[in-house]
Amino acid sequence: MQTPELVIRGGTVIDGSGAPPVPADVIIQGDRIVALGKHAGRAGEVIDATGKIVTPGFIDVHTHLDAQITWDPLGSPSNLHGVTSVIVGNCGVGFAPCKPQDRDYLMFLMEGVEDIPRAALKTGLRWNWETFPDYLHALGSQPLGLNVGAHLSHAPLRIYVMGERGATDTPASDAELQLMQQHVRAAMHAGALGFDTGRTTVHRTPAWDPVPGTFADERELSAIATALAESGTGVFELIPYGGAGESARGFEKEFDWMVPLARECRRPISMSLIQNLKYPDVWREVIERATAANHSGARIVPQVAARSVGILLGFGTALSPLALFPAAADIIDKPLDEQRVLLRDPAVRARLSASIAETSGDILGGMARIENVFPLEDMGVLAYETTPDRSVVAIGKRLGKHPLQVMLDLIVEHDLRNFFIVPLFNHDLEAAGAMLVHPLTTIGLGDSGAHTSQTSDSGFPTFILAYWVRQRKLLSLPRAVQKLTSDLASLWGLHNRGVIRPGAYADLNVIDFDRLDLRLPEVRHDLPAGAPHLHQGARGYAATVVNGKIVMRDGQHTGALPGTVLRNERFGEA
Repeated sequence: MQTPELVIRGGTVIDGSGAPPVPADVIIQGDRIVALGKHAGRAGEVIDATGKIVTPGFIDVHTHLDAQITWDPLGSPSNLHGVTSVIVGNCGVGFAPCKPQDRDYLMFLMEGVEDIPRAALKTGLRWNWETFPDYLHALGSQPLGLNVGAHLSHAPLRIYVMGERGATDTPASDAELQLMQQHVRAAMHAGALGFDTGRTTVHRTPAWDPVPGTFADERELSAIATALAESGTGVFELIPYGGAGESARGFEKEFDWMVPLARECRRPISMSLIQNLKYPDVWREVIERATAANHSGARIVPQVAARSVGILLGFGTALSPLALFPAAADIIDKPLDEQRVLLRDPAVRARLSASIAETSGDILGGMARIENVFPLEDMGVLAYETTPDRSVVAIGKRLGKHPLQVMLDLIVEHDLRNFFIVPLFNHDLEAAGAMLVHPLTTIGLGDSGAHTSQTSDSGFPTFILAYWVRQRKLLSLPRAVQKLTSDLASLWGLHNRGVIRPGAYADLNVIDFDRLDLRLPEVRHDLPAGAPHLHQGARGYAATVVNGKIVMRDGQHTGALPGTVLRNERFGEA
């Protein structure tokens, strides 16, 4: 055997299959794993994994790194959480196909739906593509630190084919449907991993218009799915109507068309599922319906989140905690240093406190109440436990203070550097855990690259391992790793990814499992044009390997950029 280029020595291998852990060295040549076992000889490079676990690299199937990955090849902070492969083109939005005259509209749309500043998009996007195959080629022609695959998204497809009419609920003509099918076929032939649409009416442009495709009729959805099915690969992914709580019976209507479509086209449907505040038990019915659909020959797979999903209130984020104080209007838009001085003034604090009586308890335009506000403390994954006793209301009762007074005290105590989390979805962690462990569900919805001034959920893999496995013991370590790796690779047709075995791609993590945890979020201005970016790191990742090259060591980039474009299993077939 020739001297291997890289050996990960002395670790405990969790291979992604769900099998029990085994002690083994992982031996790598080029971009592949060539053997597992004991290697005492020489190697080009060695990672000492003694006392650590070795896992496949994690796969994140629901990101909005479409733009960011073109200027940031690491997709930060995904790279800090053991993610080695990402999929873009989710929620029905994206940037391909796109005619030059429609670029501003697609950036406008992305800003509204995913809170990615247009200033960053306008500065950072090179737009060296028009069609979807062009987009994949553009990705492949640049250095990448992660592997990147893409869905063809409904909104850009509709605008490309229908022009301005595509942004309305006007049905597509027969000729337009045929053209959409041609583009779906071309995208799949070029390597697309599927098709994605968004149907929730909560997703809007900054002008509050619905996303193109939201109201697409069954005829249009069926035509697109038929073209997808012709490729014999790919996932039909969607954000369903009702998924954000806009209707208690929204899911029921979606199943009416999803089940026959899935049976007819024989492609899996990945459907997002989260608990919402308005209808907190609907998720149970959705899983029951999905289970019944699968028993009837329609593969419908709920895609779930790892924990609560919500808004971070902080200074430098989209929503300041001062927005909850009626008397703070003259302070909230001042520079941060001025706010810091003002909030140290007892007279200013007294004025803010006096205005508390004017509040009703409703916050964020009625989307939540003050009872849903929790300090985000430096407790690692435990900071995301949103039980009632940790809310600002409960803290206030214990201290004999109004909850907003509690918030004001904490703001000053932490010198305006702290955050408060407001869970809008999965507010009950027990519900999130029940969805997560269900054998039918897959993990997703981390939205890495999106909501840059509202929240940061890129750390879902870290949360799952540190919280649900180590703290709560809800999942075994092998099963959790399987859900983060091979389950996703299998559904999306990514052969030889998500597993540790000879012949597989060498996408790997070396993790100090006992130390693994989340760091507190921080506001950075590292997007193009200095736009704000909520960023969350981790501790415990000793190394991350992509295609046989060490990309991250102890949270630091090595300089290697060995990522590639992920293409479907039928890529290039005639």
